[in-house]
Amino acid sequence: MDKDIAEKIAKELNITDEDFQSRKLFLQITEEDIRNIKKLGAALGGIPEEMFRNFYNHLMSFEQTRLFFSGSNQIERLIEKQKKYFAELLSGEYDRNYLLTRLYVGYKHVELNVVPLWYIGAFNKYTDEIRKLVGRVKDRIDEEATVESIRKIITMDIVLTLESYHYAKYKLQEELKRMVVTDELTGIFNRRKLDELIEYEIDKGIRFEKPLSLIMLDIDHFKEVNDTFGHDTGDVVLREMADGIRRLLREEDYLIRYGGEEFLVILTNTPLEKAKNVAERIREAVSRMRFKKVGGITVSLGVAEYNKGEKKEKLLKRADKNLYMAKKQGRNRTCW
Repeated sequence: MDKDIAEKIAKELNITDEDFQSRKLFLQITEEDIRNIKKLGAALGGIPEEMFRNFYNHLMSFEQTRLFFSGSNQIERLIEKQKKYFAELLSGEYDRNYLLTRLYVGYKHVELNVVPLWYIGAFNKYTDEIRKLVGRVKDRIDEEATVESIRKIITMDIVLTLESYHYAKYKLQEELKRMVVTDELTGIFNRRKLDELIEYEIDKGIRFEKPLSLIMLDIDHFKEVNDTFGHDTGDVVLREMADGIRRLLREEDYLIRYGGEEFLVILTNTPLEKAKNVAERIREAVSRMRFKKVGGITVSLGVAEYNKGEKKEKLLKRADKNLYMAKKQGRNRTCW
């Protein structure tokens, strides 16, 4: 178990030691249940190997789960882990380490693509096997009460593991969504995110009667940078450029990598005059930057403010047209 990961999940889910105790009370896990389970463990003296063999034979009878296993060695490793789990289950020691282990199992199930159906199905099968084991030593324990006590602990384990599973699944989905709309090189939004952002901000601007402006900028003579110094150096320039521009913007503004060496800035609640000033600050700041091997670089910028009723495509086209004017007029300048 990676304890750091398990502790992070517990923190994110707000499962404290106090909460863990409350869960036991909610599931009516009593001291009597713990005594029943410890008594079973002592009576059995260990879980027979056949229980785990029966379980994995059951799994191997289904095509979808059979494909999950890569060979007999993997099954042997899993059997050892299951033995460890049942030793912990029968110990009656349900402390923080027990909690963290259950949370880590949920996390690993996402990593290994073990679906909840398989997990719950596994516990169903194990419950049947446990009933058989309890029946073997029923002369030394209270059979019905012991089965009920184990059911309570297994229910707790299922809940913890599934909470962790859904948490990890959610985080994975959020990361995938972030990757889809994030430029891998610079870490800023890419064009996939543009349509969503600009439509949202246009609608918001109309609803609250707030201005919206765009800045489209292009690195001057960037092809020469790649041709002279190589694409690795060009990538460094793009990353440092994005970081530099981002520091000049407000938290509510957006920076998007629009093309190879083109960037787009969406300035919320910003009229044209203020947008021009922001663009000039960006242009001047970039002109003062120094890049390893390359030295100084300049940018050309086009600024446009949203006109009521126009489509986003027209707004983008106007910003692009103004950028083209800046290029045509000699670069390292802002046009609007």
